[in-house]
Amino acid sequence: MVADAIHSLSDILSSVIVLIGLKVAQKRPDREHPYGHSKAESVAAQTVSVFLVFLGGIIFFNSWKNIFKSEYETPSTYVLLIALISIITKEILFRYKNRLGKKIHSSSLIADSWHHRSDAFSSIAVLVGVSLVIIGGPRFHIADYVAAMAVALIICYTGVKMLLKTGSELMDQVLTGPPAEKIRMSAMEIAGVKSVEKLFIRKSGMDLIIDIHIEVNPDLSIVEGHNIAGEVKATLMKKTGSLKSVMVHVEPYLPERPGSSNNEHQ
Repeated sequence: MVADAIHSLSDILSSVIVLIGLKVAQKRPDREHPYGHSKAESVAAQTVSVFLVFLGGIIFFNSWKNIFKSEYETPSTYVLLIALISIITKEILFRYKNRLGKKIHSSSLIADSWHHRSDAFSSIAVLVGVSLVIIGGPRFHIADYVAAMAVALIICYTGVKMLLKTGSELMDQVLTGPPAEKIRMSAMEIAGVKSVEKLFIRKSGMDLIIDIHIEVNPDLSIVEGHNIAGEVKATLMKKTGSLKSVMVHVEPYLPERPGSSNNEHQ
């Protein structure tokens, strides 16, 4: 129960970190940061993730250290009621924050929501462990410590999972799959676009940034090519949610050239 309480207390710190990250991410671009500050949100998510792994490690080793001690006091049945209330409350918080995080594309808010979900799981472990001790008596005291270690492993797993996800965002991993294909098809619908040679989509905090290479008739003037690029940018900005920036490169459409990448999905 102490392990679960420490885990719940850590919610306060993680929520403060998330709030700071969101606040910094909303700052307008400046001379030193022309691309804005949106990655502060991903940094906040990384911080929360590292904190979760660290906290889980401490709880696990402390529980392991005490598991062989003979002194143990059977907990009160009130502990079961507290654990049950904790499970319900944390699950409600998880669902609310997770839904909001997905709506505004916030990795840090989603990471913080999983902090609440791991709280709910850990409270379930507490419920099971303490129940075994109350039913079986002090001779089952090991169940309490095993439950605490289970809590710790849940915390560590959640932290590592979010650490890997937000790490990919900070490393500018490109988005692929149906979302990318939808953007590609939107660009192909613009009059004058013969092909999409390259398409790179990356997540920067809560925003998306697109770098797209379109191919047009090589006989067009620079102005005509520029106008097509402008229409592609305007269309993608209109159709794609949370899109912060679109860089459109114009290339000549030469289907007969060796090694042409036309119609290839890059």
